[in-house]
Amino acid sequence: MFIDAGAEEAIVPALWGQDTFIEKTGGSEIIGQMWAFNDKAGRPCCLIPEATALFQERNDVLLGSRQEAMFFYVARCYRYERPQAGRYREFTQLGLEILSTKPAQALERSQTICTGFLDTLGLEYELSLAVKRGLSYYLEGNGFEVRCPVLGAQQQVVGGGAYREGAGFGIGLERLVLASGMTLSL
Repeated sequence: MFIDAGAEEAIVPALWGQDTFIEKTGGSEIIGQMWAFNDKAGRPCCLIPEATALFQERNDVLLGSRQEAMFFYVARCYRYERPQAGRYREFTQLGLEILSTKPAQALERSQTICTGFLDTLGLEYELSLAVKRGLSYYLEGNGFEVRCPVLGAQQQVVGGGAYREGAGFGIGLERLVLASGMTLSL
């Protein structure tokens, strides 16, 4: 579906410099949840807690002379938090990032691609628009979430929004699989 929409696949590394996440996510709770350490050269690095910040940092290289570039990825992400139902220290993020000089248009397109993907799965979900996302790189009021009520307390399956360099979303694959299984068994 993402390839049909014109997205290129991006390979996302599991290890990255801490500075990217500190700069791009601001004072959010993700910083406190990073698996952070120094590499052999003493540089601060971490296991990536999410992937969108990587695309924002490299947007000039990835966008080049184009007005828009679209990428999808499947990334293993890591957060140091107490494991509980629906929240994992290691999880898989399926994401789409549209790097663009027009974030509002990129946001509309990312929402359309996201809901189209979920519809092909036959998933019952609720789309919430104009959500305030917890990461500082999102433009205020330009976020969205997809919730699957069958999951109970941890029902958010997708989070996304517009940022200065474009828009995109991330899907928690483990939660998506749980929601798909629960929908099929109903």
